[in-house]
Amino acid sequence: MPAALLLAAYAVLVILPVALGWARVGPARPWMDELSSALAMAGFAALLLEFLLSGRFSAISGGIGIDRTMRWHQAFARVLTVALLAHPFLYDYAAFRFAPPIPAQDLAAADPARAAVLGLTGGSAATGWIAWLMLFCLTGLAIFRRATPYTYEGWRVMHGLTAAAVALTGLLHALEAGRYSADAPLAAYWGVLTAVALFTLVEVYILRPRRLARRPWRIAAVTPAAERSWEVTLTPAGHDGLAFTPGQFAWLRLACSPHAVREHPFSIASAPGEPEGRLRFLIKEAGDFTSTIGSLPVGAPAYVDGPHGVLVTEGRAAPGIAMLAGGIGLAPMLSMLRAARTARDSRPMLLLYGNRHAGQILAREELAELARALPLEVVHVLSEPPPGWAGATGMLSRDLVRARCAEAARAGWIFVLCGPPAMLREARVGLAALGVPGSRILEERFVYD
Repeated sequence: MPAALLLAAYAVLVILPVALGWARVGPARPWMDELSSALAMAGFAALLLEFLLSGRFSAISGGIGIDRTMRWHQAFARVLTVALLAHPFLYDYAAFRFAPPIPAQDLAAADPARAAVLGLTGGSAATGWIAWLMLFCLTGLAIFRRATPYTYEGWRVMHGLTAAAVALTGLLHALEAGRYSADAPLAAYWGVLTAVALFTLVEVYILRPRRLARRPWRIAAVTPAAERSWEVTLTPAGHDGLAFTPGQFAWLRLACSPHAVREHPFSIASAPGEPEGRLRFLIKEAGDFTSTIGSLPVGAPAYVDGPHGVLVTEGRAAPGIAMLAGGIGLAPMLSMLRAARTARDSRPMLLLYGNRHAGQILAREELAELARALPLEVVHVLSEPPPGWAGATGMLSRDLVRARCAEAARAGWIFVLCGPPAMLREARVGLAALGVPGSRILEERFVYD
């Protein structure tokens, strides 16, 4: 689905409860009270839609990439959090009655639109403040996740469960305390959105792992690829493997149950159609899980959730392809180059490949072979070159990009970027200086803050 259509659908679903409430319930109250209600309804709708954005559904992320979907997820979450946290403080509490001094049926007859009553009973106030506090903690721990002592897997489970708790307590609060949300059509809307949100968790943690269990893989080999980097090869166990496009990635569960929360995204480095349907991944030791990659037992089970991603050049008409990679970011480029050799692609190609030192260069000999088999120029860039190094030195910086990619930019090539965040920023600045439009730049990021 195109990004513009997704954003339009998101906006409609967020604004719909506000429009529905105002169209059906009246009279209007002072504008600050109405603003508070609008922020609450729009924020709650956006909160429930966050579950869909983070669920890795191909209908949502298949056309725009999971990295963009997750960046939307993070950006929208911050906005909706501000709206929901602010809304309780905007009401003019002096103008409302909290507990009616007359019987409820008499009050309903006198004020059927609840214009003068704030529905804060003990229960609705409790669910509101519980949801408010949990949302505050949920967003704070997400923004500062890297500063917490939790592993990614533990944080992820806690994040999902806390989000579900916020959704449920928020629903109870809205239905009991909300002037507009008590209206039957809007109450039904909240029920449907909440059910969809909670089903997302069922899909991610129960249904999807059950499907993966029916298509197991085996770890066929774990071999050193460079300093602190490994090549992991998987082969399908009893099925025909995975159809993918060069440049895509998959979430892997390695040597564990398909229901384990320990899963991580890695780019596919192999070309489609390799013998035995094998998949190859290049993985760098960079964290708690990846530090154990070299000790994975051969023959252990593995599960592959994919393919995902839109970092693909297949089907794109362009006179040439320039690839800018840093470190382990070579993996999707290697898949593209291996596929290009098989397809005998005659388009000119350029690979700028940056590393700290020569021991970190992945597939060095194969890249030399690919340069001989394809119209490919490979430029290695080292920030700590050894004595006698004749190649480029320094960082893969904006200046280097401008110098090496000027001709490709003028010729209308497409540019494929994958690497550390700092390298991606430099590459984008360099390409922007050359006048390369965003439509000719392909990248996927997995570090967003």
